[in-house]
Parts: sequence; structure tokens; C-alpha cells
Amino acid sequence: MMKNLLLSSVVLLLFTSGCTLGHYGRLKKAPTSSTIPKSIFGDNFNSFLFKANITLYKKEISGLLVAKQMGPHDYRIIFTTELGMKLFDFEFKDSTFTVHYSVPQFALPALLQTIQQDIEILLMNNINGKKMESLYYCDEGGIRCLDIQKEKLEKMYNYYFTDRTTQQIVKIEHSKKRTKKVLFSLNDYKDHFPINIIIQHFNIKLKIELNLLKK
Repeated sequence: MMKNLLLSSVVLLLFTSGCTLGHYGRLKKAPTSSTIPKSIFGDNFNSFLFKANITLYKKEISGLLVAKQMGPHDYRIIFTTELGMKLFDFEFKDSTFTVHYSVPQFALPALLQTIQQDIEILLMNNINGKKMESLYYCDEGGIRCLDIQKEKLEKMYNYYFTDRTTQQIVKIEHSKKRTKKVLFSLNDYKDHFPINIIIQHFNIKLKIELNLLKK
């Protein structure tokens, strides 16, 4: 009985490790030096309006999310109900994060930190001047190739996947070693901006979906 349990544990560990290593082991080093990926929102913009849906465990909160640039490296992110009641109001300026307002549902420190991290990755506000490793991946036959910039953080990594043909960022992965923690999917580009953005967490039951209404 004990022997079978031990064997099962070893098999499970091997299976889990195989899943954890995943596709990062298939990425190849690019022959050219790394370039900083182009910001999704652009260097200067007025505002973007999204239809937003946040799913936290089994609770769903829907509303409107506004991303507004106040100045260089200064962004205001406001989430309201469709009737206009404010749910949160955050400001990102350089490396400073300010909570101007939050309803109790979003005021939990761990959740605030998670949403802060998600928005900072999406805004790509702090990547200028950073050294990145250049990688690439091509599917069988080389029909589709992705150029990847790997950003090293203190304990984590950000992988920016750019479609070589369209030169558009199609996804961002926030990972620890070779374990994917958060996936940012950028879909249905129009006028150089994704109409649909999905942020899916794998270590907690959190999903954020943004659908562009106006920019």
C-alpha cells in the first residue's frame, strides 16, 4: 500500500513537472540583440473606454473601465458600474501606485497588489531602458513565428510574444521560472490596438476581460 502510494506520488510529480516546464523549453535564442517591445497603449494617448468583467472565484462584477493618461508615465484607471457608481480609482505614476478610492470588495491588500501588477504589466510603463533577452518560436513549417522578449524581474519573468508578420503583441506571460502564473491574451486588433484583452490567473481564480468600446 505504502509502495503504491509512493509510486503514485512520483508519477504525479513527474507529470506536474512536465506540465510546468511547458513551452518555455521550446523557445530558441534569437541571433540578434533584444529590442524593447512597443507599448500596447502607445507612448501618448488620451483615454480608452472598456466594457469590463472581473470574475473572482464565483463572483462576477461588470462595469466600465477607463484608462486615461494624465502625463508622461502617469495613468489613471477608473472602474465604475454601468450606472456610474465608482468601484475603484487607481493612479500609476512612474513607480508609484496610489489608491484614490476603492469599495471594500477591492480594498483587500492581496487583491489590490494583484490588480496593480496586472495593470502595470498591461501599461508596460516601466520597461524602458531594461535589458531583455531575445527569443523566438516558430510552429511546424515556419508558417507562424513569434518573437519574444524576456524581461527579468526580481523573482519573476515577463515574456512578450510578438507576431513576426503583424508586429503586434499577441500575448504576455507573467511567470516564475518556467511556471506560467498569468496570461494576457490580446485579440482582434483594429487600428493597431486589441479590441479584446483577457487576463487569466492560474494560481488564483481571477479573470479580467476587457472589450474596447472607444478610444
